Amino acid sequence: MIGDVLLILGVALLLLGGLGMIRFRDPYDRLQAAGVADIGGATLFLVGLILRAGWGPGSGIMVLLILFLLFTGPLATHAIAKGAFVRGHRPKDR
Repeated sequence: MIGDVLLILGVALLLLGGLGMIRFRDPYDRLQAAGVADIGGATLFLVGLILRAGWGPGSGIMVLLILFLLFTGPLATHAIAKGAFVRGHRPKDR
């Protein structure tokens, strides 16, 4: 039951992140959408898979995937933002 809810929430966040990547024009706004989809959606989806399948040999791999996403997602987002800033894309004041 809880695993199903987490799977649905994870897929919803991944879809919203993809929609944000299409709709947003500024690279920094796109990074926000990508970060939410990458870290939030994929993590919720993997936790939902772990809860649905039960703890087994595949669950350890999924935990490692979650840890990998949690460490590399922010690093990649930061690197892309720094690259956009260096290339002259300045954040817009709102």
